[in-house]
Amino acid sequence: MREKSTKLSLSCAALLFLCMLACVVCVASARTIYVPDDYERIQWAVDNASAGDTIIVRDGIYYEHVNVNKQLTLKSENGSANCIVDAGGSGSPITLNADGISIEGFTVRNSGSWPLYAGIKVYSSNNRITGNNISNNGDGIDLWLYSSNNRITDNIISNNHEGISLWWYSSNNCITDNNISNNGCGIFLTDSSNNCITDNNISNNDDGIYLVDSSDNSITDNNIISNNLYGIFLLDSSNNNSITDNNISNNGYGIFLVDSSNNSIRNNIFINDGVVIGGDELQDYTHVIENNTVNGRPLYYFKDRVGGKVPEDAGQVILANCTGFLLENLNISNTNGIIIGFSSQNIITNNNISSNNEYGILLDCSSNNSIAGNNISNNEYGIRLAYSSNNRITDNNISNNWDGICLRHSSNNNSITDNIISSNNGEGIELGYLSNNNSITDNNISNNGYGIYLRYSSNNSIYLNNFIDNRDNVCSYDSANIWNSTEEITYTYNGKTYTSYLGNYWSDYTGSDADGDGIGDTPYIIDGDKDNYPLMERFENYFVPTPVQIFDTGRPENPYPSISGEFIGKIKTNKKIIATKLYTYPCEGTGGHTEYAIICNKTWCAEAYWKGYEGDWMNISFNRTVFLIPYETYNITIVTGSYPQIHHTHSLKTENGWINCTEFTDANGNKYDDWIPAIKLW
Repeated sequence: MREKSTKLSLSCAALLFLCMLACVVCVASARTIYVPDDYERIQWAVDNASAGDTIIVRDGIYYEHVNVNKQLTLKSENGSANCIVDAGGSGSPITLNADGISIEGFTVRNSGSWPLYAGIKVYSSNNRITGNNISNNGDGIDLWLYSSNNRITDNIISNNHEGISLWWYSSNNCITDNNISNNGCGIFLTDSSNNCITDNNISNNDDGIYLVDSSDNSITDNNIISNNLYGIFLLDSSNNNSITDNNISNNGYGIFLVDSSNNSIRNNIFINDGVVIGGDELQDYTHVIENNTVNGRPLYYFKDRVGGKVPEDAGQVILANCTGFLLENLNISNTNGIIIGFSSQNIITNNNISSNNEYGILLDCSSNNSIAGNNISNNEYGIRLAYSSNNRITDNNISNNWDGICLRHSSNNNSITDNIISSNNGEGIELGYLSNNNSITDNNISNNGYGIYLRYSSNNSIYLNNFIDNRDNVCSYDSANIWNSTEEITYTYNGKTYTSYLGNYWSDYTGSDADGDGIGDTPYIIDGDKDNYPLMERFENYFVPTPVQIFDTGRPENPYPSISGEFIGKIKTNKKIIATKLYTYPCEGTGGHTEYAIICNKTWCAEAYWKGYEGDWMNISFNRTVFLIPYETYNITIVTGSYPQIHHTHSLKTENGWINCTEFTDANGNKYDDWIPAIKLW
């Protein structure tokens, strides 16, 4: 038994020796081949090499189409400046058809045209492409169909149709430390996931990084600068990508997300750029956006929040599924401004938004918001609404954008009133794609490309606007709208009073006014529509100017009994009220005042707080200007202190409207429905 065991041990030892010897022979057989010393052409060297060989190419220009179909290392002797593979404008200079190939240190140029050919065309995996200068090809480097686990590093890639392309299920590739410039697209991925794009300089391309239906990729620590359109563009279910620690500056758009979800955007520095969630379809706001800066200021992204005020140091603002936010006194420039998705009852007021990229203000799937008193200029869109209804756009100055106000895709029942819309290159106002039942009144619309442009949008009420010196005052395509007031209006013209329907003022109207009532005798023709009551002068000339109105309950004849408490009621005015303060009439010899007040409608709220018995303590100031539109109902809550004067009635009619008591709860807990504090809104 011992002898058999000894023989077995010797046999195993002999087998191990033979294996080691075979490995030595295998290693020893790997050759280094020189071009042109051993073979005049690179392809001949490849054809005559064995897997594991190294081919060193000496300096020169090689006009070839090199097809590498075995595991080889190809490298230049003295670097890419001295060793050139030129396809002469046809085919691909280098094609990789086997796994585990290394290509190092070549200039690769002049392939055939995109999309068939590339500087380096890859049909395999686990390759290394490093230190090359790749230019003037269809694509620079093209990873085709299941080309995975490749490493592309330290290359200069320029003046190609696309710099680096990953096609269909090319995954787990690492693209790092490359300089990619002046291509159509710097890096392009379609249906490719789990790739790493890091530490690249990507500049002066049409697009920097472009992902289509590509998920779970990492884009980190890149410099993405001065690309004409998009710095990073995620499209069509490009989900769960991580975009972190990049410097993104001076691109057309910084990061643009369309039909994509759950992406993480963290710790990026944007200069003259920002984040856009946009496009013409319903968008997803499930992204995580944290710790980014825009022009040195925070990018504020609020999601699933109720109430709050956006800090005034904002570089950009995005709200997702938020209610009741106040965005006031923001100065946002050289980036995308304010983007609001699936949100309601937010107030956007008194902001300066200029020199941005895509949007000054975007409302997407959002309702009952107020956009009032803003200066919006030099954007692609001044204000854009998509799938957004029941919003109020009023008292804004919108100029020098491409489009001033744009309503798209079933944006209905919005009010556009009292705006100055001028010098926009495209449309002053555009209504498109089933945006119906909107009200457009009292606007000054001048010197735009089109004053107003309507397509596939009907039943909008458009009257008492001034359309002045636009290239085309109006265009209406497959739309039927109402171009005059829906009721007769009493007006004054040239010192006489008339009652009639009123349309719009058109600077290019050539009709006459024989009866001198200020209304043209013939309609103003609007493609298939018409304004039957065109105004002969600007609409302001049809109404006697009135001073700014206040809402004043006055003093009651008998203010007692009186005690502090909480008043809840409603206000409806018969004139436009503009107020910044609330005054409380105190009972004689007391400190009657209001400690807190809030006025709201469906789209906005204004709040005011008492600051104690100092200065003008009987007045408290609202955090925004209060605009009360005639015959609209507003909710009001007043928390009083000490002994204010009280009107003991359920409903009080004043000169400029009405105030009703829903409930007054006094300091002792007693409830009344006929106590109204004596106040003045002014």
